[in-house]
Amino acid sequence: MMVRIRLFLIGLLSVWTSAVMGQNETDIFRYSFTESLGTARSMGMGGAFGALGADLASLSGNPAGIGLYRRGDANLTTGFASQKTRLNVEGQLGSANQLSGSTTNIGIALTYPSVNPDWPVSTLAISVARRANFNEKIQVEDASLDNSLLDVFMNQAQGSLPDDLSTTVPFTSNLAWETYLLDPNPNGNPTSYISAIPAGGAYATKRIERSGKLNETNISFGSNYQERMCLGISLGIVNATFEETAIHAERPQIDSLQLNAWEFQELLSVEGSGLNVKLGMQYALSPWMRMGLAYHTRTRIAFTEEYSTNMRSEMKSGDSYDFNSPWNRLEYVIYTPSRAIASLAFIMGKYGVISADYERVNYGNGELRPTALSGPDAYDFAGENETLSALYGLSHCARVGAEIRIQRAWRIRIGTGLETSPYRPAANIQTDSKRYSGSLGFGYRSEKWYASSTYRRSWFERDLYLFDPELLDAGRMSQSHGMLVAAVGFRM
Repeated sequence: MMVRIRLFLIGLLSVWTSAVMGQNETDIFRYSFTESLGTARSMGMGGAFGALGADLASLSGNPAGIGLYRRGDANLTTGFASQKTRLNVEGQLGSANQLSGSTTNIGIALTYPSVNPDWPVSTLAISVARRANFNEKIQVEDASLDNSLLDVFMNQAQGSLPDDLSTTVPFTSNLAWETYLLDPNPNGNPTSYISAIPAGGAYATKRIERSGKLNETNISFGSNYQERMCLGISLGIVNATFEETAIHAERPQIDSLQLNAWEFQELLSVEGSGLNVKLGMQYALSPWMRMGLAYHTRTRIAFTEEYSTNMRSEMKSGDSYDFNSPWNRLEYVIYTPSRAIASLAFIMGKYGVISADYERVNYGNGELRPTALSGPDAYDFAGENETLSALYGLSHCARVGAEIRIQRAWRIRIGTGLETSPYRPAANIQTDSKRYSGSLGFGYRSEKWYASSTYRRSWFERDLYLFDPELLDAGRMSQSHGMLVAAVGFRM
């Protein structure tokens, strides 16, 4: 049986309890599926920076790289990010674009000379790095459904008295009852209902607008032993915000019904903070070759979530009805999976450098947990964690980059990357879920300051249940993320 991805909360309607559990495997994946963002220099080289250093991008990759500093550094990298989404849901096409500002790195590194000749310089650094952007729009107009979302709400309501709906299904069926989208069944059974769209199906429009970001403040310390081996450690303080507004609108395909149109809106707001640790090592195998190893522990992020819904109906008589759900506030914890990175760099003297990274991450090792103060009877998310393990698995990421020196002060940078599908083969995902990336940049460097600019683009596809699986099969979503950033920095 095919495992279905539900990127929209409505896909969980059939398993909601009176305390809506909106968290699922998609939430864990959202905060784990990060990108190789950082300084304009590291992004220009495709993020392949694990065996290099003397750059503030090292704090969020391989912190051993700050051991290569010989003097202080301050850097700001900022620009614009664009997200383009294309949908194909059983021949119904949709597209949407989103543009936002994005500061990918800001930080400072301070060096401290030592009287110990084996450890000549140590570096303390702090930076704030963007790890993911959640800004996007998803939209499809007038998709033809054989039935209606009201059928899902009707099935939820069956067996409950109308006065009990505000307790058993306060975010869905109760709203449909209050807006006359569900009516008593003429058979006289007080716990049986009929839909305002009893037959003929509906034309549905779905709009989803998301915003948010995943930032990481890294406090790092690194040093260099005998100019051959660098060691470093970073404490990562994670801050995440996510907001989503999703609107499902329908109009009946049969004109003779009393209902003209109706709309269901969901509002979701999430904030979270957490911690991780990164350990790194670099070693000079020869004057022209360096290697690096890094390990990122799991990130523990404690989230607070608020969720509410609204339903509106319009009748052909001119009457309209509107009803809001209560606000539901939940607290929970997400553990993102650990990461291991191996790197190699070839130093070509005054001509430049070529570097490569290999990163390994098992998305199936993420986890949802209740908070420590939830009590012994708290929901344990066992079903969601089992679904995550069945759906997601081991992913491999390869990044390659080069920096070519032009004359004395100018550099040209190019990079590319490929991450294999995060899904297990047994999940039977129909789309090519690999993530591809490419980048191009240039930079200028003098003794006291430097400036860079980079354009980076990544793209991938995935299955998407834009509508409830009871209404329509999965569609295909293609997404591309573009970033144009500029950086300025000063050596101290």
